[in-house]
Amino acid sequence: MVRAFDQLKALPEVMTVSTVAAMLDLPSKSASLYLSRWQKAGMTQALGERTGVHFNLVRNPEAPEERLMDALQLLLPGAVIGGASALHAAGWTTQIPRSLELIVPARPSLPQIPGVDPHQRSNRWFRKIHDGLIREGTLPRMAPAAALADAWISGLWRPDPDEIEWDEIPQGTLEAAFSLMGQPLPAEIEEVLVENSQFGFRF
Repeated sequence: MVRAFDQLKALPEVMTVSTVAAMLDLPSKSASLYLSRWQKAGMTQALGERTGVHFNLVRNPEAPEERLMDALQLLLPGAVIGGASALHAAGWTTQIPRSLELIVPARPSLPQIPGVDPHQRSNRWFRKIHDGLIREGTLPRMAPAAALADAWISGLWRPDPDEIEWDEIPQGTLEAAFSLMGQPLPAEIEEVLVENSQFGFRF
């Protein structure tokens, strides 16, 4: 295990079979075998079953938490944070999502990743929301109005009125987001916005 420890010290905190093969000058089959042995020894941890992405616990025991976004970016190129996760990050809801909601470009299948809930969208959809993305971290996230509109239209999440901080939301911004997604502002949301405006909130 001394040799394995030294090898892992030379590898990055997030890696794939290709990373190991290239950096240790190994055939892909051998690199895959190494990763399997290291995982059994508790020296690495897979992002998820059959994802092909691994955390190097020798380099950083906290990598599964600290480098999660890097691993997701590696596994799911083009992914953006959406749904309730984007709304919570923007302060539009106090509800803490049970899992990280990701929107990913359409692909043949979706990986199973603990604590992550991926949903597919078309390339046309991604072109629509591209300019409004918030790029503050490793993974970009949807603007909250667009995230709410997409979650509502897709059925991903239709929040109860008391789950949203309506006083944070300019009505015009929300109307524009629904229009971008090809639908008018739902009557249920418009009704709540009108009720809040009567209590002195400005839109």
